[in-house]
Amino acid sequence: MENDFVPLFAFASNVEFFGVFPECKSFVQNNIRLGEIIELPESRGFAVVLGVGMLEFATNLSVLLSRFAAEGPFTHVVQAGICGAYPDRGLEIGDVVRVDSEIVGDLGVVECDGTFTPWHKVCGNPTNGALPSVHAQVYESSSLRGVPTWLSGLRSAAGFTVNCCTGTASMAKERSENFNVDVESMEGAACFSICHAFCIPCYEIRAVSNFATTRDKSTWRIADALAALRTALSSKF
Repeated sequence: MENDFVPLFAFASNVEFFGVFPECKSFVQNNIRLGEIIELPESRGFAVVLGVGMLEFATNLSVLLSRFAAEGPFTHVVQAGICGAYPDRGLEIGDVVRVDSEIVGDLGVVECDGTFTPWHKVCGNPTNGALPSVHAQVYESSSLRGVPTWLSGLRSAAGFTVNCCTGTASMAKERSENFNVDVESMEGAACFSICHAFCIPCYEIRAVSNFATTRDKSTWRIADALAALRTALSSKF
């Protein structure tokens, strides 16, 4: 571990925070306030819960980083949590991945025939007067500038950030194939975008809790995924 590395673990929910750091229950209430920084035991860094979804997560992270614009107690942001894996991408429930890139997946328009057109393709249409755009906006982790040693053992994955989670097999196929992505979450791109705006290095580590396909909560294994994430992080911090 780099000597100047002091992580801020950013979670979307209390479930994820306490699932990874259960020892904090001894001195933290069951539900911590959004944006409240918690100092972790044994000098492991800091943690914060920022809310579920791109808007809430981005708003609270922006407010937090604005408070520490000059100098804060942490040097890096590590977004940690669970995710859904798209079928046929070589991932299993319980796998822990390093998400190196994120795409905002459901920003766009639904055409009159029911098909979905991503926003970057809408903007690339010369008839609407917008500047052409060839590629979707991809938000990249700091690890793409060189994977730190402590992250090198984790499998790289491409992330897809959505406001509306996948609920059908056809949607899963469309999303994974059209965008060549592996996992789905609701906050990944927001974290990368905000951290880049504030010039603070950020990384994303997630454990697969379910497959992003036909919605069936009886097959979800959130506790197992959080246990795997806890084990992966405890071996590195």
